[in-house]
Amino acid sequence: PAEPETSHRQVLEAVLSLPKQYKDVVYLQYYEGYSAVEIGNILHKNTNTVYTWLARARKMLQKKLGGDGDEG
Repeated sequence: PAEPETSHRQVLEAVLSLPKQYKDVVYLQYYEGYSAVEIGNILHKNTNTVYTWLARARKMLQKKLGGDGDEG
């Protein structure tokens, strides 16, 4: 039981350490459940910008969390 809690904390800390725009889109999508279109409307950004920020945020998180990068 302690291991999942530790990994959740590590992920949350990694998300919170991202630059603001990336942190915002990751939070809205993965923690609040909004779609990219909805996030674009909330942040007044183009949907493609949201997709780009999400992709960049995932790459940053993989580096921070030691992911191998093989996942989509």
